[in-house]
Amino acid sequence: MTISKQACTEIIQLIQEGESLDPLDLEAFYSWMDSSYEALEFDPVQQQRFNDYCRSSGGYASMRLYTGVWLLKQLLFDADDAIEGDYPATFLGNP
Repeated sequence: MTISKQACTEIIQLIQEGESLDPLDLEAFYSWMDSSYEALEFDPVQQQRFNDYCRSSGGYASMRLYTGVWLLKQLLFDADDAIEGDYPATFLGNP
């Protein structure tokens, strides 16, 4: 899978926003969910996974948020052609 620099930057911003988001702030939570879903339009498979596990799920907002952030991070890890060096390795959990 190829991910553009613009998409990579947007996903990193969404990850950072999701990690600092209060899931009890439902307006911000749903706004983040919609933005994250839209950001995944370049990859319909991942977009559907995000929809199934986060947007359409009836679980707790905190678990849906955690899962959404994890899915976004996983997308960056799985990108075969992710632009090397455009995001810090420590941000993605690599030393």
